[in-house]
Amino acid sequence: MEKGLIPEDVINRIRERADIVDIVGAHLSLTKAGQNFKGLCPFHQEKTPSFTVSPSRQTFHCFGCGEGGNVFSFLMKIDGSTFPAVVRALGEKVGVPVEDRPVSPAVRQRMELRERLLALTKVAAERFHLNLLADAEAEPARNYLASRGMTPDTIERFDIGYSQSGWDGTLTALTKAGFSAEDIAAAGLAIPREQAAGFYDRFRGRVMFPIRDLQKQVIGFGGRMLDDGTPKYLNSPETPLFSKGRILYALDAARDAITRLGYVIVVEGYFDAIALHQAGCANAVATLGTALTPEHLELIRRFTQRVVLLFDPDAAGVRAALRTMDLFLGSGFSVQVGSVPAGDDPDTFIRSQGPDAFAALIKSAPSLLEFTVQASLTAGRAGTVEDRVRCVEDVLTLLQKLSNPVEQSAAIRHVADQLGMDEKALLARYKALPRKSVKASTPQPSAGVFENQPLPKDEEVLLQLLVHEVLTPEMWTEVRAEDFTDTRAKRLVSLVCAADAPHTRQQALAQAGEDELCGSITRALSMTELPYDNINAAFQQSLKALKLRRIAVELQEIKAAEALATKAGRDEEARTLLVRLNVLQQERQKLSKINPSSYNEAGRIHA
Repeated sequence: MEKGLIPEDVINRIRERADIVDIVGAHLSLTKAGQNFKGLCPFHQEKTPSFTVSPSRQTFHCFGCGEGGNVFSFLMKIDGSTFPAVVRALGEKVGVPVEDRPVSPAVRQRMELRERLLALTKVAAERFHLNLLADAEAEPARNYLASRGMTPDTIERFDIGYSQSGWDGTLTALTKAGFSAEDIAAAGLAIPREQAAGFYDRFRGRVMFPIRDLQKQVIGFGGRMLDDGTPKYLNSPETPLFSKGRILYALDAARDAITRLGYVIVVEGYFDAIALHQAGCANAVATLGTALTPEHLELIRRFTQRVVLLFDPDAAGVRAALRTMDLFLGSGFSVQVGSVPAGDDPDTFIRSQGPDAFAALIKSAPSLLEFTVQASLTAGRAGTVEDRVRCVEDVLTLLQKLSNPVEQSAAIRHVADQLGMDEKALLARYKALPRKSVKASTPQPSAGVFENQPLPKDEEVLLQLLVHEVLTPEMWTEVRAEDFTDTRAKRLVSLVCAADAPHTRQQALAQAGEDELCGSITRALSMTELPYDNINAAFQQSLKALKLRRIAVELQEIKAAEALATKAGRDEEARTLLVRLNVLQQERQKLSKINPSSYNEAGRIHA
């Protein structure tokens, strides 16, 4: 029971008293490796230990999957618990009592309501499941599940249930169990009557699917109608516990397999997800009658950056892919789209064709870009001349959203080949299109976006020196975030260089180690030995390379801008740009004369 807010000083005392080596060592075997300890990562499958624990920094980091953090984040990940629950349990273990800080009446009221609703939904799920197993009225539901290939073990594993067809069976049972009608309605299980006082059941005569959060608590339900009633599928409404745009069905059951296998399969229905799990594809999740949202992506990002979407191969599936294209732009995810044959869905396909055929379908799934471009081209080739023209416009507009010019060029070449068009003509049309900005709702890169991407060498060297705190005061004054190109590096430098004293820099480094964007590389760099014989030479040579690269980019931009200003007759602007051009050329010439002594080259670190 999470009673209230835990004071920050209590959390800090627990962190100081808990030894991360002891805590992690209770869950996996660790061996000494220099100043650190190593073991097999508990969060993904590996044969060679890449999971590292630093006793000096009290942090852990896996060089294989990128997971990392402090003692609290380790226990949250390994146990699937909330932060307050982990703090309380660890406080009891290390002898630091946890006393709650008083909260406002409004906050207390919300917390108490949530606890009551969680208790209520747990009892409701148990009742629905018992109905399915023992109620004579549920015989059609049992037959229906059998016809869909659901085994007794699967029904038990996912707590599938049945809601009776009467108007108030669930309401009456939960009221007898001690819950108020108002709380039953607040949990989304009852609806107020319009013409009279009281409530009636929301779910009636349906196969019931409990929906759980990552702590395996029941937070909502989905119901499938057995007869011709509508809607065929019905989800819980928005409640203090449940928001369908933030929840993925079966993620609680799939999270370990997703981490182990390195990717998630996203389908569109309960039965599809359950059928895949039953067939051994335990990394499948389902959306709840809604398109993927930015919140869904952030949820997935906690476990993987590779996503396989299963869409129907019809027009609706193509439209879904196009919508998803916008969502995934700039997110850093690797996305593939698999399509089952027409007339099938993942459920029927894996039951009729078997797991091997399904695995082959996943393996051959094209990228999201390839799928959407190909779908548009197919529609264009099958239509009139006007359809072909519109198809070209649609595809080129889609390609505008790509940030990688190499990817854009390759895609344009592919489109020209597919349509039998001249590549130069297509490229000219592409350049003539009005530029459209990416939607503001596109999620910004965060933690998992950059996992396993190496840093540029010179940026890695400087960051390594920075996190090991070997820079002199003079060196600190030369480090600027704008000289770095890697987004993680910029974030780390911005956090640490904002500090104006050694002790505040240490605090900033600790903060960077927990930062969503740069935490992974901060931990990885801090857990390696410094390989440089000459710290000053390593610093100066890498800093010179960074500055020269930044100047080269700016010179190119200014030359292009000056040419445009001259052509347009904007003489004053052109003169200003020429002055800046001259300053940059002098700065480049000065930097080029610097010849720092050689230093020991070391292997790269992959965050």
